[in-house]
Amino acid sequence: MSFLTPLFFLGVAALAAPILVHLVRRTRARKVQFPALVFVRQVPQRTIRRRTLQNVLLLLLRCLAILLIVIAFTRPFFSGGNSSAKENTAAGATVILIDNSLSMRREPLFAEAQKRAEATVDDSRQNEQLALLSFDKRYAVINRFTGDKNRVRFAIRSLTAGWDGTDYEQALRGAESLLGEIETTGPKRIVMISDFQAPGWSQNTATFKLANSTQLTTIDVAGNEPVSNVAITNVEARGVVFGQKYLDNLAVHVSNFGDTPREHIQVDFQINEQTVEKRDISLNSRDSKVIEFTGFNLNEGANRCTIDIVSADFAPDNRFYFTLRRETPAKALIVESASRGRSDSLHLQSALTTNDDLPFTFTLKSTGSVDPSSISEYALVVLNDAGPISGALADALNKFVEAGGQVIASTGPRTSVDSFNAMQRIMPATLREAVQTKAGESVAITNVKFDHPIFEVFQESGRLAAAHVIGYFRSEPSTAATVLARFEDGSPALVESRTGKGRVMLFTSSLGPSWNDLPLTPLYLPFMHQMVRYAGAREENSWYGLGQTFTVRKEANGQLPPVDTPAGARLSEGRNTPDGDLLVTARELGFYRLRYNGQPGFAAVDTDGAEGDFTKLNFGEFVAGVTGGAGSGEGSAANRNMSGEEVEGRQKVWWSLLFLALLLLIAESVLARRTKMVKMVG
Repeated sequence: MSFLTPLFFLGVAALAAPILVHLVRRTRARKVQFPALVFVRQVPQRTIRRRTLQNVLLLLLRCLAILLIVIAFTRPFFSGGNSSAKENTAAGATVILIDNSLSMRREPLFAEAQKRAEATVDDSRQNEQLALLSFDKRYAVINRFTGDKNRVRFAIRSLTAGWDGTDYEQALRGAESLLGEIETTGPKRIVMISDFQAPGWSQNTATFKLANSTQLTTIDVAGNEPVSNVAITNVEARGVVFGQKYLDNLAVHVSNFGDTPREHIQVDFQINEQTVEKRDISLNSRDSKVIEFTGFNLNEGANRCTIDIVSADFAPDNRFYFTLRRETPAKALIVESASRGRSDSLHLQSALTTNDDLPFTFTLKSTGSVDPSSISEYALVVLNDAGPISGALADALNKFVEAGGQVIASTGPRTSVDSFNAMQRIMPATLREAVQTKAGESVAITNVKFDHPIFEVFQESGRLAAAHVIGYFRSEPSTAATVLARFEDGSPALVESRTGKGRVMLFTSSLGPSWNDLPLTPLYLPFMHQMVRYAGAREENSWYGLGQTFTVRKEANGQLPPVDTPAGARLSEGRNTPDGDLLVTARELGFYRLRYNGQPGFAAVDTDGAEGDFTKLNFGEFVAGVTGGAGSGEGSAANRNMSGEEVEGRQKVWWSLLFLALLLLIAESVLARRTKMVKMVG
């Protein structure tokens, strides 16, 4: 038994009160001289003894009642560990879970975790089966069940803290799965050793609970003192650009996870180890800010970029790695009708040559001047109301798309329905009849999918419905196509589909002013830029999180480049994609070097930004959430989630003691009244 407030044992001194009362009020016979005994009443000796026993009993009842009240105020409770040991004397099985996430790199947390894990091994029973798991966002089985304690101790000492975030639910899933592999008549126990930071578990998203037979013990090695930390939690950047200048906004997220405001935090932006720009910021307690950089120059190829903050706290999250790749734009072809007088592609050409950061350089040709055999030289073909298309050109376009080419097609007054529908194999819709509105009337573009990359820039500014469309083709989308926008009458306006490795987008009105006034509005430029960027999008992140897998593309000759880890070791992973590219799982923080024959490439790997928040987990919610009342959170000095207050609060032994004291006081009152009446009658 343990006591929550043992200082109340000083109240035992109150026992002196009833003892003193008993001694003071004890009856003493007074000597009286009588010449004759005829006037003295005779009292039987038996009555005197009974009266003495009643007084002693009253004294015991009063003392015991006071003692029970004193013990109740000390708030006693029974520790679960001892009781469970008595219930089952079999050795059982224990899984030791050690947190080796990034937050455990704080000194001296991981060393303390290893020490407590070894103490758990030392305290285990003679034949108890022990297993060891380490965990961050994932879990790793270090040692399966064994009775060899030295083997487990050696495995504990070989562990090191890692760089990834924390997921307590996944760790418990792994431990529970491991316990399911062993049969034992003894207790099954999980000992989780961690700093128990709040980002590692959320009551709102929790879905896992331990089984009835599993006992959970938590050992907190971090304490409850608040920890201050400023961290870079994210960088938003476009991984591939095509111009010398980076014209988008590069957004850097910085957070203060402490309860104290931080002044004059220096933010340093570097490209290829050269400082580009510095900022000075201040953060309130529990505050976050987004810092934006733009208009800086980039070298051709991969650029290694870092954001550093000058802070004396937790160092691993004070630097963020990312890459910005500047690539040479690919070749694109605009095909227009040969029957045009003044080129209807004037607005289109103008829109696509006013931005140096587009993924293509454009060449304009008429349908009759295009050599079908040259189509494969381009990465994008724009069919701008191209008129009749020859069978050879249609066949070349079919092969072009299936091999991975991109096509943007638009219709207009010169479009030939028959030749267009001859490319039905790759086109996302079949054209029906042309629609012309009455004079002075028009239709608008509505029902737009604003979550699509083409239209995301129009969510808050620039309404596409402002454009007036006077002509378009009704069409029937293919089963595999996606309608991204419609006209007011429900007819598809922009349709997308994929064929083979390529993609085709069809705008059923014109990209010139012949059928709408879109080229004359401020919407035209961003609309065309977004469509072209989407067609030329490269699936390349500016950075990856630990544990993510990224692709290393093979060289033009089909050979895979050697890959060096951030620590400088040569990588020897053998996983490949169906196309023969290399798959690499990010295991280290920093830049992976991709040794291509020409310019080297890089892949940046970063930590989980939330891992810098060292706010403590709510132990009560955590244990209730993962056990649900089915498992058990064991209470001990090393188990902070089941503290003395929580264990005592569940047992409430003091209520029983006070009730028993009340019964004793009632019994004492009845007995004292009866004794007094006997005295009076006597």
